[in-house]
Amino acid sequence: MMKPHCPKCGSSRIRRGYKPTPVVLRMFGIYNLLCDHCNLLYTGFAIPGTIPKPGSRRKRHREREERHREQEERKERVGRA
Repeated sequence: MMKPHCPKCGSSRIRRGYKPTPVVLRMFGIYNLLCDHCNLLYTGFAIPGTIPKPGSRRKRHREREERHREQEERKERVGRA
């Protein structure tokens, strides 16, 4: 599959930018993109669904913390029984 690359540094660590992309451009697969390596914000082609949204790492981290907390609570309950 074709993965977008940063035009400045060539990195493949790309995600959707913070600026909203107009619907007309999104219909053709054109998005505001952000390079995680050099922090360049640019407009480019990306197949919908292949580029993560900004902030998705934060959500994954929060979900991971919640799972860890639940596991710790289960261990405490088993330890008391």
